[in-house]
Amino acid sequence: MSDRHADGGPRPADRHPGSPRQLPPVPAFFVSRGAELADLDALMDLHGRGSGSRASVAVVVGPGGVGKTALAVMWANRHTERFPDGQLYVDLRGFSPDTTVAPVDALGRFLRALGVEPRHVPATVAEQVTLYRTITAGRQLLMLVVLDNAASAEQVRPLIPTSTRSVVVVTSRLRLDGLFADGAQLVQVPPLPEAAAVALLEELIGERAADEPDATAELAQLCGLFPIALRVAAARLVTRPTWSVSEVVARLRDERSRLAALSRLSAPEDSVTALFDWSYRNLQSYAADLYRCLGSLPAPEFGIDVAAAVSGLAEHEVAVALQVLVDASLLEEVALDRYRFHDLVRLHARAQPAPDRDRLEVVPRAAAWYLREMTRANLVVIPVRWRVSPVADELAGEPVRFDSDAAALDWLHRELPNVLAVLEEAVADRHDELAWQLCEALWELMLYRKPFPEWLRSHQLGITAAQRCRNKVAESRLRYQRGRAYLDLGQLPQAETEVRHALELARHAEDRRTESAALDLLGRVAQARGDVDTAIKHFTASMHIEADLGIDRGVASRHSRIGDALLQAGRELEAEPHLQTALEMLTAIGDDKDVARVALGLARIDALAGRQDAAIERLQMARRVLGRTGSAVYEASVLLALAEVAAHDSNPDQARAYLTEAIELLHDLGGAALDKAQKALAALDHGSRAPQQASAHNGTSGDGGI
Repeated sequence: MSDRHADGGPRPADRHPGSPRQLPPVPAFFVSRGAELADLDALMDLHGRGSGSRASVAVVVGPGGVGKTALAVMWANRHTERFPDGQLYVDLRGFSPDTTVAPVDALGRFLRALGVEPRHVPATVAEQVTLYRTITAGRQLLMLVVLDNAASAEQVRPLIPTSTRSVVVVTSRLRLDGLFADGAQLVQVPPLPEAAAVALLEELIGERAADEPDATAELAQLCGLFPIALRVAAARLVTRPTWSVSEVVARLRDERSRLAALSRLSAPEDSVTALFDWSYRNLQSYAADLYRCLGSLPAPEFGIDVAAAVSGLAEHEVAVALQVLVDASLLEEVALDRYRFHDLVRLHARAQPAPDRDRLEVVPRAAAWYLREMTRANLVVIPVRWRVSPVADELAGEPVRFDSDAAALDWLHRELPNVLAVLEEAVADRHDELAWQLCEALWELMLYRKPFPEWLRSHQLGITAAQRCRNKVAESRLRYQRGRAYLDLGQLPQAETEVRHALELARHAEDRRTESAALDLLGRVAQARGDVDTAIKHFTASMHIEADLGIDRGVASRHSRIGDALLQAGRELEAEPHLQTALEMLTAIGDDKDVARVALGLARIDALAGRQDAAIERLQMARRVLGRTGSAVYEASVLLALAEVAAHDSNPDQARAYLTEAIELLHDLGGAALDKAQKALAALDHGSRAPQQASAHNGTSGDGGI
């Protein structure tokens, strides 16, 4: 029988195709990628069910050098037995400086691999596609096709077999949206997890990694957790056997030269810089401008709003440009309208030429934006507190952004890493006026959520900025805030040193508001030491200043402080009038949170007097109010009071349950509040009630207005 048509062409339907085995070998030192391999396995499972009407397609997307090819090749080699009719592979070189592989060339290779004699391979791409589809459909081939480094959907579509039993894996730095419209599945490839990056370095450099584990971990981070950069750094060590890991780390710490250092040992087209250059050069001008601008934004994660603020563009323009950068794998979309750079990509963006003026404006614009937005959130949490920064006055009359304390605090907590990064850069660039205000605006978050390491670190920066501004009032305020952190950590000597410095600065500046605040906190430090008389002396002095200034809320707060101190000393009869006065004044002012805090002390007095029902009613109200703030510390303070009331009522099991719940809430925060709860539980477990002095000072009375 003839194997040719009447026109002399091949008879593909009658031809038994070859079974090509074109996959590259399994990559050496492949690590991790369990989640991504599982995503591809899921595609295989879907394919195995045979429910589709076309070949199953997965698009493996990620920035250059992140390991997409290694992932695709590793997965493909693991599943060769599932594809007995062959495995086709082509590097489409979509991101190479050389000419990319056109579909006509790729199809010619595939057809020859499938058994078509070279002289019978059609010359035009249309004819090749027809023949390719005929061969793959005619026998419903079980084939795997790996299309590496694709630059467009148009480059890929002709290479997808017709057989519904085939699987296609595409790798690209671009999203290739057109393929997803055709039903393709996305597999996103981020940089390696740190542990996997360290494991890769250990495989590559051997004992030197084990000898310097900390330096090896830092090297992994400096390489951005990108496999290609890790291999370059490892190559430098392998070719320099006398070098230590620490020496390479020292050479890579300088951000200005890191990319160049990582690129030197690579072939030009595979260098770390070149991998990002291709994507950058192919951006439209508006996206390239935003890319350069955002490279100077120190925030590790950002939204459309801050990107618009630092670029000066409208939000709808920024939203479009950000999606272009995501599609080019130069930016990662971590949540709806939330983005971040990979570390090495950020360095690449910063390295692109741009006017100095544009770069210099990014940090102050970011600081100003965060300051205003944080103040909006703070005005929901503590609307009436005195602020040194004028921004709250500038926002007077604007609509409220958040509908609850907890929502405002959640937003502040999410943005804390970004604010700290901007604060550090602002101080480094000497944008000091913005920097100290940004630090002051952290107060509500610090007070309610107590992230102690960030609290202390940020306030050292803020104090430095205030000193450089020669603003004694701002420095006093920030030293007060840092002193409160030390108090809440139970580090009383450090707290007293900070507060006395704050008091001295306030008096030198003749600012009575900051003087009153410092005296108040100095009283709390004395109370924490058990020196109740000194505490009352400071609270009273502060109360007189508040009265002279006509600040009723401050007077009420100091009455509450004095009442708590007297209660701690076991002087309930003296404490009750002060607490009752505070309750009446705060109720008239309409401050439900401070009313709830005062209720804790009054509930203890009720319990001591045998009025258990009244005590429990007060505390239930306090828990409802303070629980809405989303502050573990404030909710725990109510639980400590409930435990004390239960203990007075001879109900140790209930007291133990309250204390256990409080400890769970405080466990991740640490500090003096956790220590008090643990001591109270230990005392209960040893058969005695928790000493009143250990629990009465709970660190929450009257906090809201300071």
